[in-house]
Amino acid sequence: MNNAELYHRSNTKQKRDSLQCLEEYGKRIKWKNGRITVIDIGCGDGSVTTSILKKNIPNNCERLLGCDISENMVQFANEHYANDHTSFTVQDIEGDLPTEFRGNFDNAFSFFVLHWIQNQEMAFTNIYDLLKIEGECFLVFVAHTLMFEVYRILSRSTRWKFWLKDVERFISPYHDCQDPVKKVKQMMTSIGFTSVEVEFLQKAFTFPNLDALKDFVRSINPFQIPKDLEEDYLLDLFNVLRDVRIIDYASSNVDGPIKATLNYSLIVAKGRK
Repeated sequence: MNNAELYHRSNTKQKRDSLQCLEEYGKRIKWKNGRITVIDIGCGDGSVTTSILKKNIPNNCERLLGCDISENMVQFANEHYANDHTSFTVQDIEGDLPTEFRGNFDNAFSFFVLHWIQNQEMAFTNIYDLLKIEGECFLVFVAHTLMFEVYRILSRSTRWKFWLKDVERFISPYHDCQDPVKKVKQMMTSIGFTSVEVEFLQKAFTFPNLDALKDFVRSINPFQIPKDLEEDYLLDLFNVLRDVRIIDYASSNVDGPIKATLNYSLIVAKGRK
């Protein structure tokens, strides 16, 4: 997940869903009068921060900061999107916050990041600590997707179990949860958030062709597969995608592209400090 250029050209699904969630739920966000500061947690290559989020926040934003754990992503974002009011920095939301970050933001956003974090309590506590009093967060992350099951299946294979031995680190903490909405609400309330709202959304994304699916899979792959094994890994992964019917050769038109549809569910959470 450190290849910024690959992620940049492969994150169409993330852009679509981020925009849809902002358009559908963004009207509930409380914006402060006067100058505001905004942080985007897990900004990746910076494209969602600038092409989606920036266009959906008020003009009175004097500072928009994107942060990400990946130095490569932050470097790419600064090279392509930084300006006088927008910048990007390396920061792990699951780690220790710099003193200057605490209580310094009116609004905190995060899109397609928090499901990678196992210590949810720490991440959400840090988000709370980032906010000023009466500041708000707006968070979108994956609850369940068949891709997680694909990783688990590969991790049980003789060939890939060594490289995927830490597979559970990269499964959403809500993937096996019966009531993720209740779990997130309880956690946010216990941390101190008020006006907590949590929604559960069923989503689907159809890839235009197998090359687009391949780039997407590679761009979000969390495992350190050696370069000389990468093509074999992708071949085996695609076989599993076929077995779980993400890739559906049977129902695809003979003369058209092979159908590939990913079904998944999202959590949209909002809370105030």
